[in-house]
Amino acid sequence: AQVELNAVAVHDLTLAVLPGMLARDSGGILMVGSAAGNMPIPNNATYAATKAFVNTFSESLRGELTGTGVHVTLLAPGPVRTEIPDPADASIVDKLVPDFLWISSEYTAKLSLDALAKNKMRVVPGILSKGMSVAGQYSPRAVIAPIVGTFYKKLGG
Repeated sequence: AQVELNAVAVHDLTLAVLPGMLARDSGGILMVGSAAGNMPIPNNATYAATKAFVNTFSESLRGELTGTGVHVTLLAPGPVRTEIPDPADASIVDKLVPDFLWISSEYTAKLSLDALAKNKMRVVPGILSKGMSVAGQYSPRAVIAPIVGTFYKKLGG
């Protein structure tokens, strides 16, 4: 189900809207990848792999569309809070990730739309997202995978 939603649907929906944008010489596609798509994540392998697809597809498509008037921006967030959790209903993620590392959905949406309007390649909101992005791109995978995998194991992965 994650592969269908995070990879196949992203691919198929993009290809469905792209011809009209190209015909108009104008358009914008904001893809929602993840900082998790920059690294291997044991205990969350399917999610990490599907988000790696979105991250790579977005940045590759952006290169293919240079000069067409169609812009592609990748949103690669970490934890985004959509609502304040009730302490009684708090998930293990809410308990393991401190409040200051969460970013709001409103902030994420504004930053993303601003980045798309400015034709930025990638927007990475929040300190945790930025840290995950740097770690995933520059740290040896043999080092980062066990560390991140341990965290996701605590999440029930």
